[in-house]
Amino acid sequence: MKTFFQFIRKQFFRARHPVNDIQHWREEVFSAILVATLLLGTATAIPSVFMAISDRLWAVIVMDIVAIAWLAIILCSTTLSYVARAWNFLLLLFLLGIFFLRAVGPVGQIYLMAFPVMAALLLGLRPAVYCLIVNAFALMLVGYFLDINIHLAGLADKPLLRWAVITLNFSLISSVITISCGVLLQRLEKSLKDQGLVTDSLRSANEDLRLISAAVAQLSDMVVISCASEEADGESRIVFVNQAFELQTGYTSADVVGRRPRAFHGANTQPEELLRIRQAIALHQWVHAELIAYTKSGSEYWLEVVVQPVADNEGKFTHEVMVGRDITARKKAESDIHSLAYFDVLTGLPNRRLLLDRIGVLLATAQRSGMFSAVLFIDLDHFKFINDARGHATGDAVLSAVAKRLSNLLREEDTVARIGGDEFVVLIANLAKESHTAAAIALSISEKIRAEIAKAFGIDGQTYTCACSIGVTLMPKPGQTKEDLLRESDTAMYRAKMAGRNQIAFFEESMQTEVENRLTMVRDLAGAIASEQMQMFIQAQVDSLGVPSGAELLMRWTHPLRGAVSPAEFIPLAEESGIIVQLGDWVLQQACLVSLKLRAQGWDFPLSINVSPKQFRQSDFVDKVRTTLSDSGADPRALIFEVTEGLLIDNLQETIIRMRQLCQMGIRFSIDDFGTGYSSLFYLKRLPLYELKIDKSFIRDTPTDSSDTAIVQAILAMAKHLGLRVVAEGVETREQADFLVASACDSLQGYLYSRPIAVDAWLQQHAKPEHVKQTSLADS
Repeated sequence: MKTFFQFIRKQFFRARHPVNDIQHWREEVFSAILVATLLLGTATAIPSVFMAISDRLWAVIVMDIVAIAWLAIILCSTTLSYVARAWNFLLLLFLLGIFFLRAVGPVGQIYLMAFPVMAALLLGLRPAVYCLIVNAFALMLVGYFLDINIHLAGLADKPLLRWAVITLNFSLISSVITISCGVLLQRLEKSLKDQGLVTDSLRSANEDLRLISAAVAQLSDMVVISCASEEADGESRIVFVNQAFELQTGYTSADVVGRRPRAFHGANTQPEELLRIRQAIALHQWVHAELIAYTKSGSEYWLEVVVQPVADNEGKFTHEVMVGRDITARKKAESDIHSLAYFDVLTGLPNRRLLLDRIGVLLATAQRSGMFSAVLFIDLDHFKFINDARGHATGDAVLSAVAKRLSNLLREEDTVARIGGDEFVVLIANLAKESHTAAAIALSISEKIRAEIAKAFGIDGQTYTCACSIGVTLMPKPGQTKEDLLRESDTAMYRAKMAGRNQIAFFEESMQTEVENRLTMVRDLAGAIASEQMQMFIQAQVDSLGVPSGAELLMRWTHPLRGAVSPAEFIPLAEESGIIVQLGDWVLQQACLVSLKLRAQGWDFPLSINVSPKQFRQSDFVDKVRTTLSDSGADPRALIFEVTEGLLIDNLQETIIRMRQLCQMGIRFSIDDFGTGYSSLFYLKRLPLYELKIDKSFIRDTPTDSSDTAIVQAILAMAKHLGLRVVAEGVETREQADFLVASACDSLQGYLYSRPIAVDAWLQQHAKPEHVKQTSLADS
């Protein structure tokens, strides 16, 4: 009992929360209501129970006991949220109202009246409105359907109308009380919040003022506060300086307070800046300036100052606050940077920034005069080899020599610039009035440049040669900008490199269109898998009897606008952009799924997929393969990875290790396009290979061409001795097939047997008869 009263005391006299926290205020009120209701309800219930016993009103007894118990549970259930406890209390009031309305008549309306009022007090106006609506429906339905006898003059024999009148009057009064309570609490809550904001604002303002005072005193920038002057000259007098000002200038506060700021000026202080500051102050405007000031000892320093007029509460400007800092070091650095900003450090040539400025000036001149000029973009071919072989010092010497040759070759009015790495740009002004004449002159100059750079360079007793690729574009053209000119010449230079290097190429509109088309295709290719534009095709590989003994999976792209895009077009783009890794992962997943489909329909031969060198060299490639096989449930022995001979050129030892890891899983390897790349018996001996694929270029002219026939026979003989399986690609005629079968070629692949078709279509066309014996994976 003692513990119970301690709990009640704790609930009733709990610690008070801040007055501006309405939620805590509601919780405290609710706790007090619960305690009071429990105590008073218990006191009221005791005589009520005895009276009910004497009158055998057992339902009243049960309801009193349930109500007291429910209140005790709400009071003690501290784990429940406030909202849950409040709704429990409101539900209890509602149920009591309904019960007493049915059991004892009008007294139940007291509880129903308390239902929305308590909701407004404990939860807010919106829940209270919901409670009013529930009350009205409940009172009407319970009163009418249970035929509760409440006398209303003139309506004794009209129960529906009687209860409608009772409900309307009850709802009116309870609504007035409830809404009044809810609105009052809303206004109280807003007032408390406003009061809290004001208190917080004052507290924050006092704290800010304290921090500002401390910060100004310790600020590393100089702070000078002047009082606005009413004298004829209009110049203010100093009333405050901080410690940073004293340390920087050597003046103490006593030295300067009461003096005019002109005391810190000297012979080299810019008068135009002083005039600009005075004019801004006279107009009560903020001003920023950089000027030369003087210390107490007479030393000059650069001062960056911001002057801000300050007004009082009435809007009258009373002071100026000047915040300044010593920027002498920055000014010196700016001077040094300015001398370097427009020129390349290594060669002394103009850099990209100065080049663009000069292109802009020349373009504007050309547009006015109609004289054609040219921009030549020069890139040294294979310059990286010199850097890698002889070091960057030698490379820098070559670049300096190239810059000197270019400068000596051109006129003074022309510009030679180095814009980065081994890239130079030549700007040739005023070539001719006609475009074809200007183009001929530009070509002649480009040939001279190419020939001059091709001459050997002598550096530290060594001789170096370096060719170049040159892209040329002319100006002016309609709508052309300086950035366009640089981009056009760059595009033309890359066209020269694609033509074999050490070439000259002119920019054409088709070049830019080609570049934009490539960019668009790369972007579309990146989303091709997600948009289900990619599809796997299958091309069977057959044995000497024409029975499928294997197959190659080939990726096909159907663009929504371009239609079918050739692999010869999109695969190089994928390699160049890195998208090939994403495509390769997708192909691996599809291969696993196709393998399962084939096995489900009785075809038990291996599938070959192409693996890009870039994909193979990914550090997580082996883990990806292992995960894909595990997730799909495919048999690794059903997969053959076709790699090109180019994979074997770099990091052969690492390649061998990775291939062996994959072979341990059961995957086998095939060399694709054998004989066209880095063919070597050395790697055939060391690599864990399973098969060779003879490139179709050798098959095309067999058996009529003796050279190709000899090469194919040599490959077949060598593979037989090395224990390697051989697949011949590009078999298109019966003569080729007969020759290969006679030469003991293991498998044939080509249009003679089937073209690549969609996997599902192939499965439909090759529904396997039950009597056909199929080669097993173990046999293959």
